[in-house]
Amino acid sequence: MSIPLQLLSGRVRRGMRAAHARLRSPVETSAALERRQLSDIARIWADAVADVPYFAQLVADRRAPAAVRSWDDFRTIPVLTRQALQDQREQFIRRSGPPDGYVNTAGSTGTPLRIGMSRRERDLLRVVKLAEWQALGYRPSSRLFLIWGHQHLLGSGWQADVGAARRSLVDWFLGYRRVDAYRLTPENCRDIAGQLIAFRPIGVIGYAAALDLFARYTREYRARLRALKLGFVLITTEAPPRDDTSSTLHDLFGCPIVEEYGGGDFGQVAFKRGSAPFHVYPDLNYVECDGVDASDPDACPVLLTALYYRYLPLIRYRNGDGVVEPRRFAHGHVAAFERVAGRLTDAVALDAGDAIHSLAIFHCVHNEREIYNVQMRLTDTGIEILLVAAPGADRGGMEARIRPRLGRVHPKLAAARFTYVDDVETSRAGKRRWCIDERTVKPLCVA
Repeated sequence: MSIPLQLLSGRVRRGMRAAHARLRSPVETSAALERRQLSDIARIWADAVADVPYFAQLVADRRAPAAVRSWDDFRTIPVLTRQALQDQREQFIRRSGPPDGYVNTAGSTGTPLRIGMSRRERDLLRVVKLAEWQALGYRPSSRLFLIWGHQHLLGSGWQADVGAARRSLVDWFLGYRRVDAYRLTPENCRDIAGQLIAFRPIGVIGYAAALDLFARYTREYRARLRALKLGFVLITTEAPPRDDTSSTLHDLFGCPIVEEYGGGDFGQVAFKRGSAPFHVYPDLNYVECDGVDASDPDACPVLLTALYYRYLPLIRYRNGDGVVEPRRFAHGHVAAFERVAGRLTDAVALDAGDAIHSLAIFHCVHNEREIYNVQMRLTDTGIEILLVAAPGADRGGMEARIRPRLGRVHPKLAAARFTYVDDVETSRAGKRRWCIDERTVKPLCVA
């Protein structure tokens, strides 16, 4: 099924054309970019102070300037953390009214968030993605193959059935074929390869860890996959898990291997093609580097300021990620960088050649409002699910809902024991893996 261009909204069509034109426009001078970004920040800050209680209180407490007129003013604004977004949710509801919707996100620090979003920003972020795909051959009639999470299949009851039906209908309308990235074995990867070849998409999009395993399990399909002449393979959600992930994928598919950097909470930030560095979208984001990441001395922690209207303004937002080898302009903006550090999702082997994507653990619990955090621990005695839950939560009811979801990801997970903790294991830099593997002998996904 393809989408006739006329069925896209006028706003989306205009946005696609504008975003595509922006990709082809000449790069601004450093001085022009500095002036424009400061002007955008002043406008975003004025809106935030006027309409969002959290930012208004910073000004009232004299912890932030009433207006931003210089970079010195901007740098006095306190850093916004994920913990603040989680702990003070009501302070980020605009006085002018509620959001059009919400997005649930996990992120690199393992601090789950529920972020209010407007339809306006959703449209913008969508067309930014589409513009990059257009430059790689995508058209409204094109089809895409997704090796992705199926969280819509992890619910229960009639609502899960409705959600799954809605997702299937939307995918059919958009021209997407979606296959499960939660569990990967040599057998199901070969089945996925067959589906991909039959579907003949313009591009493949998938979790980096899932695509890496897929490439290693399907080498015998190399000639047939290269014959598809794909426009691109997009690695997303986490950094490539191995040094040779991108080159292995390029050898298998024979097309550009691209990466995007963004998140459910902070939108699209940068894009990378092949061996080139990530290039930041300077009209959408002002990116600072702040200090040193204790767990990776080569990485520089990111502070992000979104320069477009968002229901929840992100101003000097520390998202938990770091970037390596940043290229800065004189006014501090990071224009490009080599790679992202701090994304701690990965493929975890439960048996030899039988792996799950660790993000599946979060997706099994993210609809439980009384669960604040989750982590899986693998030991020689079995699988343990660590939960940070609200005081007084109905633990029996939560476990009864979660256990079947875990079993749908992998049968071994259905037998996991639940343990309630005050917090989950965190690295020195505040990063939290979804899975901690303490087994004496770890099975291999691939040799």
